[in-house]
Amino acid sequence: MRAARTLLFWLHLSAGVSAGAIILIMSATGAVLALKPQILNRIDRDVRFVEPASSAQLSPSLIVAAVRIARPDAAVASIAIDRDPKAAVAVGMGRGGTVYVDPYTGDVLGGGSETAESFFRSVENWHRWLAVGAEGRATARTVTGAANLAFLVLAISGLYIWWPRKWTPQHARPIVWFTRSRTGRARDFNWHNVIGFWCAPAIIVMTFSGVVMSYPWANGLLYRALGSTPPTPAGERGGGPGGGRGGAAPPIVPESLDALVRRAEEQLRTWRTIAARFPNRAEAPVAFTLSDGASWNRFARSQLTLDPVTAGVRQWQPYDSNSLGQKARGWLRFAHTGELAGLPGQLIAGLGCLGGVMLVWTGISLAIRRFFAWKIWTPARARAVVVESGDPLFVQRLMDE
Repeated sequence: MRAARTLLFWLHLSAGVSAGAIILIMSATGAVLALKPQILNRIDRDVRFVEPASSAQLSPSLIVAAVRIARPDAAVASIAIDRDPKAAVAVGMGRGGTVYVDPYTGDVLGGGSETAESFFRSVENWHRWLAVGAEGRATARTVTGAANLAFLVLAISGLYIWWPRKWTPQHARPIVWFTRSRTGRARDFNWHNVIGFWCAPAIIVMTFSGVVMSYPWANGLLYRALGSTPPTPAGERGGGPGGGRGGAAPPIVPESLDALVRRAEEQLRTWRTIAARFPNRAEAPVAFTLSDGASWNRFARSQLTLDPVTAGVRQWQPYDSNSLGQKARGWLRFAHTGELAGLPGQLIAGLGCLGGVMLVWTGISLAIRRFFAWKIWTPARARAVVVESGDPLFVQRLMDE
């Protein structure tokens, strides 16, 4: 048993040292991104939110018309309506970004803060691709995916390695809470254990979901484990109903937009948000994404495709009709950021990422200290550390590995 624990420890140490730098970058950027939605809402509160009026909201077509007057050179590509009376309507302009419109007056309030968006875009580029250019992102994604997988292994193995042999106060104290230590090594050891112990659940959720998102084999395994058929790889799919986005033709806003939105509202009467994406061919159907306000999962999204002339339903895929694999994949996507549990989940995810930063820091520190001290660690030195720390059981664990 001790030999297995020792072997696992050295595997843990090797993986941590090998992937430590990448894990540090991903953890630090993940902590910054944890509250991104709330931060952007706060920074852009003057354009994303409005004062509710007693009058009825304008129709979608009038909102689009107002945007066209304010931005005559931009092509309207989408519109997103929120049931919250304080929310502005978001109108997508393709590469021109998103502008927000007061649904009561038709005033174009403007876009979000370019500085904030640029900052978070840069942080996301570091988090996903280590800030490399488009030509190197495939390689960078391989590196970050491997580091994420290594972090998952580290979190699971760390729990096993440092799990108290006996749940007594004397054994558990240096594992589950911070202790006063007189040596740097004892301090780093204690911090590494305590932070790892409390952050492991969040780290395991985030890294497991990251593995599923990074590797097709992991994604397929998730689907099969839940008795569902894995999705077709993106490269093997045919063109969508809108005729694809690769053509030069700009998006076309259907003349029947108001009727289409009313039909979408009727299709899901408990809708919370409705987003329409406009095709680049007049005869192509219009695709809607609807989130259900009655679901516990605020990211429960249903897909609706309507005929642009008759407003008839071409295709309806309610969220409840999704396979268990599809639902689980969606849960993991938003569990990765903590958003599945709302603000409390995001805070836990952010703290888990900060814990990851400290785990790398203390882990590398312990590895360096071990490297320079491995030949001078003698029984006499152990006795000296026992005297300094006042905790012989704690020091014994140091010596075991």
